[in-house]
Amino acid sequence: MLFSVIIPAYNCEETIENTVDSIAESGIIDYEILIIDDGSTDKTGSICDSLSQKMPSVRCIHQINAGVSAARNCGIENSQGEYILFFDADDSLDSNSLCNAVSTVEIERPDMLIFGMRFDYYHREHIYRRDSLIPPLAGAICVDKVIHNFNEFYESNSLSSVCNKIFSRASIVKANASFDEDMILMEDFMFSLKVLPCCSDIYCLQEPIYHYRQSEDEKKTYRRLCSINDLPDYLLPFSRQIELLGVSDSDKFMENLYKMLLEQRLYYASYEDICNVMTQHRNSIYAGVDIEYSPFVIYLRNKKSQLRHRIAIIVKSIISRMSRS
Repeated sequence: MLFSVIIPAYNCEETIENTVDSIAESGIIDYEILIIDDGSTDKTGSICDSLSQKMPSVRCIHQINAGVSAARNCGIENSQGEYILFFDADDSLDSNSLCNAVSTVEIERPDMLIFGMRFDYYHREHIYRRDSLIPPLAGAICVDKVIHNFNEFYESNSLSSVCNKIFSRASIVKANASFDEDMILMEDFMFSLKVLPCCSDIYCLQEPIYHYRQSEDEKKTYRRLCSINDLPDYLLPFSRQIELLGVSDSDKFMENLYKMLLEQRLYYASYEDICNVMTQHRNSIYAGVDIEYSPFVIYLRNKKSQLRHRIAIIVKSIISRMSRS
């Protein structure tokens, strides 16, 4: 078997069938779809069982709720394909969109294939905005090219997600890689960092193949960040892995990553919470990272930004619906 598609599924009864259908119609060949039902409390489990009965390529494994990383690890352990793709249960592909990727894998046999992503932003089930990100380089490259252009690959989302990649099983086994089940944020990025050094041949397709459904829950990342008690400490494994890769100016990269996450952590925070987080920042190893404003100004600027963002979403959503009518 050439391909295994692994889908962690938790309470996704409204989207999982469309996701599976889109994969089946994407042009993929010689494949299996493994759905890992991660202890869903809605009808997801029964829908997945029904799909496995209707479609010979689909297998469903039920497990006690353990999180997305545990579900993906279960999928890796039970998969049979020579190449592995990871999929979220609410995302999709266009018809025949994987044809080029499939033929590239058949001909080039890369250790990792990276393609682009399209981000669909929804408001009340209507798409009001679409953005695309593609790899900064095209064609066959070596891992040194990725390391040399590390910032560009990260900023184009080419490293931070596993859903825009096809991994060879051999590279995963060689790296002894699995998803860290204790991580609550950026576990995809860590997995890619683990596998990357074991990839001799990498191939990049500058096509936005994967359609990522941007969550309407804007506070999802914020809540995850709130559950991280010590952000600098949380980032230490990433810093070590990036240093092992030999990324030039890795300290600067980590400072930029820390600042981005810190700003996200502060975005929905109360004034008191901002003060507490900023105190922690000043006592951390990243104390030298400049935060331009005082806690009170940060609070006011965030509230203004949130209001403008909500208004923009409503306006774009109305315009989008009017253009379709």
